[in-house]
Amino acid sequence: MDVNQYLGLFLEEAREHLQTLNRCVLDLEHDPGNLQILDEIFRSAHTIKGMSATMGYAAIAELTHEMENVLDLLRKGTLKAHAGIIDTLFQCVDRLEQLVEEVVSGQSGGVEVAALSAKLAALAKGEEVPVVVSETVVPAVAEDAVKTDIALNETEEQLVNSAIAQGMQVFQLIIGIREGTLLKSVRAYMAMKALDELGDVIKTDPLVEDLEKDNFGQEFSVVLVTEIAADKVRETILSIAEIETVIAIPCASTEARVNRPQIAEKAGVAAIAETISEPAREAMKEAPKEAKAVDPAAAKAKGRALLRVDAEKLDSLLNLVGELVINKTRLQQIGLSNQLTELSEAIEQMDRVTTDLQGVVMKLRMVPVGQVFNRFPRMVRDLSHSLGKEINLIIQGEETELDRTVIDEIGDPLVHLLRNSIDHGIEKPADRTAAGKNPVGEIRLIARHEGNHVLLLVSDDGKGLKAEAIKQKALEKGLVSKAELDAMDPSDIMRLIFMSGFSTAETVTDVSGRGVGMDVVRTKIEALGGTLELDSTPGQGTRVRIRLPLTLAIIQALLIQVQAETYAIPLGSIDSTINIVPADIRTIQQQEVILLRGQIIPLVRLGRRLGIEQSNDFGEEQELYVVIVQSGDNKIGLLVDSLVGQQEIVIKSLGTILTGIKQIAGATILGDGQVVLILDVNALG
Repeated sequence: MDVNQYLGLFLEEAREHLQTLNRCVLDLEHDPGNLQILDEIFRSAHTIKGMSATMGYAAIAELTHEMENVLDLLRKGTLKAHAGIIDTLFQCVDRLEQLVEEVVSGQSGGVEVAALSAKLAALAKGEEVPVVVSETVVPAVAEDAVKTDIALNETEEQLVNSAIAQGMQVFQLIIGIREGTLLKSVRAYMAMKALDELGDVIKTDPLVEDLEKDNFGQEFSVVLVTEIAADKVRETILSIAEIETVIAIPCASTEARVNRPQIAEKAGVAAIAETISEPAREAMKEAPKEAKAVDPAAAKAKGRALLRVDAEKLDSLLNLVGELVINKTRLQQIGLSNQLTELSEAIEQMDRVTTDLQGVVMKLRMVPVGQVFNRFPRMVRDLSHSLGKEINLIIQGEETELDRTVIDEIGDPLVHLLRNSIDHGIEKPADRTAAGKNPVGEIRLIARHEGNHVLLLVSDDGKGLKAEAIKQKALEKGLVSKAELDAMDPSDIMRLIFMSGFSTAETVTDVSGRGVGMDVVRTKIEALGGTLELDSTPGQGTRVRIRLPLTLAIIQALLIQVQAETYAIPLGSIDSTINIVPADIRTIQQQEVILLRGQIIPLVRLGRRLGIEQSNDFGEEQELYVVIVQSGDNKIGLLVDSLVGQQEIVIKSLGTILTGIKQIAGATILGDGQVVLILDVNALG
């Protein structure tokens, strides 16, 4: 029987059982005598053993067999689940994850299990083992420059370093196309398409646009993040006709730059690149599909491709729904302009169908935040043990759903916030006891819906932040001047911790203290269209509130006009719209303000802020339009010329050239084809 056909099923089930093991061993640590937890751990280990033995993965079967012996004694009460056993079980889970990933990569023998098996055997005999904190801690993001021949910007370096820290492989691929090839751009396109299925392309040299236009020589370079072995990557690319050589140079965050070999030096290339003849390449194309399924790495690539294709299809469906919304708006305008009753009736029906279709697509994209939250209990446990602290992580609202694109981006900010709470916030047990607190610290991670937004709360009951310490550190690091500090209110002082380079840590640890974490959090959350609030009470703890939009695709917006320009403001950022007269405008410390329900609201003349000429000559009784928006913790009033109305809009990217422009969050296309910019109210405050 060819068991390789079941490889995909084995990998899927093994990962599910490993996740169960991680969760249950954590529960066992808090409730060592719970037989139900022990039974669940035993069942998962037994299932993994049976599957791996059937598939022929002896190392996995051996390790899980030794785990079973210890777990059986725990179930019978012969052994007690003390710290040494819990730590060893965590190490077993980590080692099993490595073994499963070894199966994925098609390699074998790289993960050693003999020492861990011997430790389990010793435990089964009642011998004591030393307590060692588990090695599986979310790794700190490496900050060294990535050494490749392709110049990477800071974001790309962070992506590569993060991938390396997570145990993935990063290659610089130098792909050579046969001399005399007429359509090099086609071969480059085919290679890029194949690489997209093997992993994630971080950067190309030259740029993709130049590859598409054939503006390159006989070779081009790619930085690829993948879980596939280098020889399998080369084999896949070399199967494309007229691609002659592929050189795979491993990239690392701390290694010196590798000298770039030249394609022309065929003798030197032979040592690190493969060259496949045309008949062999054709034979590879004609190989039966069953033969490809035997290869574990190919099976993994196929599995990744299926998942990626599903996600891309969902994105394509959303784009099509977006185009449908745009054209629906266009038809509505035509119907109103020409007063066509029959067309208006048809549009009303189309509107209902489009709305229902949009709702279905949005629900398909919604993912529970538990997919992100579930990785944190183990991380908190390992980090707290390594720092000699006792911390209880409480998670609430993991069933709360967010758009898939938002879910993909919130992991890193939450990791930074949790690290800060563990390292800077929660005190050592002795310090907590001396302060009259429970020696066990508490961190809460909560998610809940608030209208069209999701609120994420990260709070701890640690020592909190002291305004004076923040001010002193900000001055020491030269981030602000003494005059600027004196003019700040308490909330402004707290927001200083979000500045790049700021840290209150006296020493840099493996966990935090480099002054990059909170800046990353702020940048990421604002890029998602969210807001960030921080409250802290010295001696009692710190709370961070993150407010995120449910989706980043199709939203309700208010269209406004400044002179002849039309802009869109997301409805979720708008508090209210009001009419005022010029006499309502006051000036306080050279800042125009208005009074709204007893609250002083700063007034921003939107035209002036956007560089558009806006009339200041208002009649005494002339009505002025003000849109009150929420900008961070504060409200501001945007003075506009007119309100066009509320409309459903499809958010479009500005593209690489306009990315990063302040005050503009994106663009949309109206029904008449007009391109309208979407304002970023956080940048207008």
